Amino acid sequence: MTILGALVILFHPSEEQIARAAAMASECDRVLVVDNSPLPDGRAAMMLGDAGVPLLHHGNRNGIAGAFNCGLSALFEAGVDAVALFDQDSEAPSGYFAVMRDRCEALSGQAFMAGPRIFDENDQRFLPELNTSGLAVERLDIQTNAALQRCAFLISSGCVISRAAYARLGRFDEGLFIDHVDTEYCLRALLRNVPLYVVPSLILLHRIGTRRRHKLGSIELTTMNHPGFRRYYSARNAMQLALQYGLRLPVAVVPNVLTLWQIVQIVLLEKDKLAKLNAIALGVWDGLFGRMGPLAQTRPRLAAKTARLSAVTAPAGAESAMPRTRHS
Repeated sequence: MTILGALVILFHPSEEQIARAAAMASECDRVLVVDNSPLPDGRAAMMLGDAGVPLLHHGNRNGIAGAFNCGLSALFEAGVDAVALFDQDSEAPSGYFAVMRDRCEALSGQAFMAGPRIFDENDQRFLPELNTSGLAVERLDIQTNAALQRCAFLISSGCVISRAAYARLGRFDEGLFIDHVDTEYCLRALLRNVPLYVVPSLILLHRIGTRRRHKLGSIELTTMNHPGFRRYYSARNAMQLALQYGLRLPVAVVPNVLTLWQIVQIVLLEKDKLAKLNAIALGVWDGLFGRMGPLAQTRPRLAAKTARLSAVTAPAGAESAMPRTRHS
């Protein structure tokens, strides 16, 4: 029987988010929580300890990619056959682990990744499930009664990685830090013949960015409103993916189209235009020349400015949130 584990990544979590992670202990075979907050979270340690859930403090070393690698290595070394990844903002739907265990049993011993459909609560729509020939992407026609459907891309939250897949694909790219970490892993899977599947019967509720709808005459546009440092990582990593994979998988250039669309959104609709556009320009430049890693290492002035702004805008008594370890 497949031993199915869960890895939950925390970053300055709320009590509700900690409790949600603790509750997974009754639903799967083994849960591990990685606290990626810069300093250990005593409340998380107490609540998870009371629930008997092991906690590792990783201190945001190499961002979300580093936290994934830390937790996955520990779980696979402990004998787990497949691991479901969750960020603190995602809640596993009812029956998630029973269904995923069944799918893992059907693929027992194989290298694979599988994930649910993702419903964006901010935008009130499903993220498109995509397939690719390597040259272009096309939207999947989801068959709701299918056990599994092949796809080309999965976001990390809710995604199950088999032991064999992790052995073939290796560790997540810690140089990316955040943003497009899961995209890079999917591109790697496409090149190394690790199949990706969507499970149509499972729907994961997820919040992606701080979306806002705007009307320009008869046209409706949606903005993400990510802060400058996230724009930097997104633009830099998109450029790096194009350079790494573009010749073998031209579809790897697509994230750069999203960078261009972000520029349009910022110019037309978002606040702090100059700061965000400057962050994108720095990101594109660093991506071109392979300056990878955390912001504090590649752009210390931008990192310092981000930290100052976080300190000013944080509620009284709150810790500075720099930078969040989310992929979305």
